[in-house]
Amino acid sequence: MKIGCIGPSDSIKLVKEVVARCCPEVELVTHVREKVEDSWQALDECQKLTSGILFTGIGVQEAAKARGSLTHPYEHIPRGGYSLLRVLSEMHRNGIKSGKVSIDVVSEDILVEVVNEFGVEFENIHSMPFAIHHGEQDYFDRHVELFEKGETDAIVTGFGYVYSELKKRGLPVFRLYASTLQIRDTIGRLVEKINARSLKSAGIAIQLVKLRSITRNSINQYEAMKNGGIFYLELLEYARGIQGSLFNFGTEEYVIFATRGLIESEVHTKHFKRMLTWGRERNIIFSSGIGFGATAFEAEKSARKALENAMQLPDGGYYIVEGRNIRGPIGESDELEYSTHVVDSRFLEMSGEIGISPSYLDRIKALMAKTGKDTFDSADLASCLGIGERSARRVLKKFLDSGYAEINGTEVAKQVGRPKKMVRLLI
Repeated sequence: MKIGCIGPSDSIKLVKEVVARCCPEVELVTHVREKVEDSWQALDECQKLTSGILFTGIGVQEAAKARGSLTHPYEHIPRGGYSLLRVLSEMHRNGIKSGKVSIDVVSEDILVEVVNEFGVEFENIHSMPFAIHHGEQDYFDRHVELFEKGETDAIVTGFGYVYSELKKRGLPVFRLYASTLQIRDTIGRLVEKINARSLKSAGIAIQLVKLRSITRNSINQYEAMKNGGIFYLELLEYARGIQGSLFNFGTEEYVIFATRGLIESEVHTKHFKRMLTWGRERNIIFSSGIGFGATAFEAEKSARKALENAMQLPDGGYYIVEGRNIRGPIGESDELEYSTHVVDSRFLEMSGEIGISPSYLDRIKALMAKTGKDTFDSADLASCLGIGERSARRVLKKFLDSGYAEINGTEVAKQVGRPKKMVRLLI
């Protein structure tokens, strides 16, 4: 199994030694980046060559996530109590016993654990746990400031760049390395993630495609037949791309059998989105539902449920159903993920009191979580849920009548018409 490793050279050297001793099944592909902020530059090449990524520390990982796109399973090697104890032991061997220390990266929980569990006493400790909004230079500057003020006699850092720069200044700095156990355990977790993803990707996927309209603006039946043939060729090209089998089930419905990994891949998701746009430009409207499952029956059942939702979209589109979760319309601004089968007793009680299905209530909660809003007028709610404004007014009235909403003001229309009620949902 090929695993990429991104981080500074000293940490990567340690990881390579552990892999050589303890992980014979792993082939390490290393990408040295001395500065945390440069880690994202290695992502694209690393993900082309490997099945997963091992970051040498949380700073390397978060910097890569902030500027790059992570598509593979990944893990970072933490710095635990053993790492800190090893550094403290090294400090004692070097004659530093005052306990006046500045430490970065290590969490407050680890510090408390070392103090309580191992009886380590610090005279004065300045803790700087990792925070994503701080760069390496911030930690460097703070370490130097504390040392020059005489508040510390030693510096402990988990950053390779900070360590090397402080060393150049001749300051008493100690490197916080991961232990062999931490490296081995982290690689084990990453391997499990990669294997789980491989099994998931090999699962069955069924995609149903329903051609809904090819006759709008068509001159005659021949024109409609020609458009239908063009659509079939486009769909066939898509099916070939995902290495799927395409079947026509009559009444303008098509079924594609494929594997989950291919149908979910970014390149093929984009391909199908382009097909939808291509169709709309030619008045060829179609809807689609994708279902995943351990068996073909389970996948088809989910695909049918996804297609039912997609058929409600006036301009076509598609949904994905996996187990009890539904997501869609895929790639649209109003894409949501919510449950199709709610079992929470309080949630069921609430939906009964409001008078809507538990699944629909979960969909509205997902909308609120995505938008960060809890107040809507009927037009706003209709747009977000992809329903008519009259239906949205009925939904809001049910919330108000059941006490799960309140009027939160009115919005006066610029044109002639009734002011719109702004309704705050209390769920």
